[in-house]
Amino acid sequence: MKAPISWLKEYVDINVDIDTLCKKMVDIGLEIEEVIYLGANVTNIVVGQITQIKQHPNADRLRVCQVDVGAEQIAIVTNSQTVAEGDKVPVALHGSHLANGLKITKGKMRGVESLGMFCGAEELGINGDYYPNADTDGVLVLQPTAVVGSDVRAEVGIDDYVIDVAVTSNRQDCNSVYGLAREVAVALGTTCRPLDTSVTCVDDSTQNYVDVKVVATDLCPNYYMQGVKDVTIARSPLWMTSRLAKVGLHGINNLVDVTNYVLMEVGQPMHAFDYADLGDKQIVVRRANQDETIVALDNKEYKLNAGYLVIADATKAVGLAGIMGGANSGIKDTTTCVMLEAARFKRENIRHSSRNLGLSSDSSARFEKGIDAYTTNLGLQRALHLIQKLGCGTVLGGKIAIEAECPQSTSVVFNKQRIKQLLGIAIDDCQVVKILQSLNIATTIDGDVVSCEVPAYRDDIARDCDIIEELIRVYGYDNIVGTLMQQSHITNGGKTDVAKYQDKCTDVLCGLGYHEAIFYPFGGKALFDKLTTDGADVTANIKIVNPIGEELSLMNLTLLPNMLQCCALNQSRKNKGFKLFEHGKAYLPKALPLVELPVKEKRICLLRDTGDFDTFRQEVLTLAKVFNSNIKLERADVPYLHPGISAKLLVDGSFAGVFGQIHPQIAKNFGVTEGVFVAEISFDALYNAKQAQPKFVPFAKFPSIERDFALVVAEDVAVQEVLDTILAVCPLCESASLFDVYRSHAIGQNKKSIAISVQFRHKERTLADSDVEKQINKCLKELNVRFDAVLR
Repeated sequence: MKAPISWLKEYVDINVDIDTLCKKMVDIGLEIEEVIYLGANVTNIVVGQITQIKQHPNADRLRVCQVDVGAEQIAIVTNSQTVAEGDKVPVALHGSHLANGLKITKGKMRGVESLGMFCGAEELGINGDYYPNADTDGVLVLQPTAVVGSDVRAEVGIDDYVIDVAVTSNRQDCNSVYGLAREVAVALGTTCRPLDTSVTCVDDSTQNYVDVKVVATDLCPNYYMQGVKDVTIARSPLWMTSRLAKVGLHGINNLVDVTNYVLMEVGQPMHAFDYADLGDKQIVVRRANQDETIVALDNKEYKLNAGYLVIADATKAVGLAGIMGGANSGIKDTTTCVMLEAARFKRENIRHSSRNLGLSSDSSARFEKGIDAYTTNLGLQRALHLIQKLGCGTVLGGKIAIEAECPQSTSVVFNKQRIKQLLGIAIDDCQVVKILQSLNIATTIDGDVVSCEVPAYRDDIARDCDIIEELIRVYGYDNIVGTLMQQSHITNGGKTDVAKYQDKCTDVLCGLGYHEAIFYPFGGKALFDKLTTDGADVTANIKIVNPIGEELSLMNLTLLPNMLQCCALNQSRKNKGFKLFEHGKAYLPKALPLVELPVKEKRICLLRDTGDFDTFRQEVLTLAKVFNSNIKLERADVPYLHPGISAKLLVDGSFAGVFGQIHPQIAKNFGVTEGVFVAEISFDALYNAKQAQPKFVPFAKFPSIERDFALVVAEDVAVQEVLDTILAVCPLCESASLFDVYRSHAIGQNKKSIAISVQFRHKERTLADSDVEKQINKCLKELNVRFDAVLR
């Protein structure tokens, strides 16, 4: 919200510099986004008076002027034929700067020295809204009252600051110059003068001119209208147009400018209907009819439906409620009678309508943030006062007021001890009353009972904590002394055990060459459907009530879709050989629709762009070893992984995750290569099964013996089961690992050869070859029985 200092001074005495003012406003909780000095680019330009004009001796189109600039007389050569002796004009002296950034220096023009330049309105960065005749081309002739030698910025109204305040959504009362003036008065410890809303009405009722009905009271709880007859359309005075210009609005005519002025001053959007254009002299606030159309003031046609609120007469819509008026009822030069509207519309409907139509305005911006009923009535009264002040017309009596919700103050009563309870400090009763009274909150303290009457325009204050928040922002947050809460003590801080294990997992994965990725915990139906091989519909995901968009409307059941989408993006940009991991959560509903909060399971998702299954398996097992739990691998049967190149992770016999190569169809769905490996492991399952960290065991004193042998087994035999059998049957077997898999027609159909390396060691003596042979024979016999394995 922009507010010129000169406008604020109409209501508040400001006797501090701009920096002090801004600091004090920030101290009471207002955020100053920008401070704009309107004359920042205009320097060393003064008011000069032409005392003599002579023809240039060497040029027919140039004239030499003697100009009084206050401290001296200087000569200026000009080509202007409109200036005359005695005129007061803006003079850019040597070294001055114009609004367009141009620097002016002295020089000779056709042999005659010129010590400056006359300026027009464009060089000063102004137009007719700021100064009389500033819309014309050529040198700007100033008013006779201009003081010779004075800074021209003060004369033309740009010696002014504009502060731009970021207004939070709960403080719609500050979305106006007067609302900010109230805050400035609080910041400076002074008073804010009330708005003049006095109006003298003629003995003629608005109700004799127009019949008003509000059909959609749920979308329009407050609607006020009052008429003005004998209207005279003319240009607004400069004091009004200059203020509007400083906040970014251009003067149009006196009646339209009044509505814009009230919008900025009070924060109430207004609209003036040309009475002659109202069919059957009716105003109906209703929902739009299906496929109804309206041409707005921007001269564009909009197609409507029942979701939009319109202001209509007996036959047609004459305005989009809260957004923009219709071109068929706007103010014209021939307008003689108007109906002034001030209303309060539901912010949700205005926001929805504005976005759907792609049409926004200063009015819709105000309504979207919220307007209170008090401001609506105040805005109409202020507009009528200004119309009468400018002599625009005669104000009719008999204001029409339709109120489903009446503006009223709010009473808040609470125990004084709540102040100390919430703030941790005690504030003197007199100080409490003084501060709250400065905020127009009528306050009395009787013993321990604080009674407050909150003004109707502060609908953000409803509870004792709101009152106390207002109190402390004025009293000063710097006055709060840091203390410990009751029964608390200072701690050294630190991470939880879960967080420490997460850090360990991160360290291990980073050591393996993985990079951490972070994704949203939600996605869209189109994304999640890609994880199915048959295009099955996603029904088990939790739907978000107010999603950012359709593509982010479902909570994660798995972390894989976002990870695969990231992989596809990197592969499309020719990134190769990358490895990613994510610490995330899966949101698992117990039932849909939700009747209780879902289970939030912590998971770790891995993705490897290239590689082989055995390497990836070792990386997964390395991660699992962080928890020192009993790990076992079994063949996996999940639709999104390759049926022959995948496994599931079991911890103490319970499922803890899956890993393997992505299914070819899933790879095609996401647009990734078929050689991508992924894993999704339950961090919670691993953490809950964790065991004490292993203790150091001395290195073996006796050497080991290694034996490699190849076994021919059926294609469906899981290698992990073979390795587990070897370790179980051979007590002297220290480790067993796969190092090759071979398939060929010579081996046989649906057969494979698995090459296994086995390491034997005895803890108390050196093994002999005969010891190892006995172990191997025993092992081969058992493998033949269980898996029909044959030594190749």
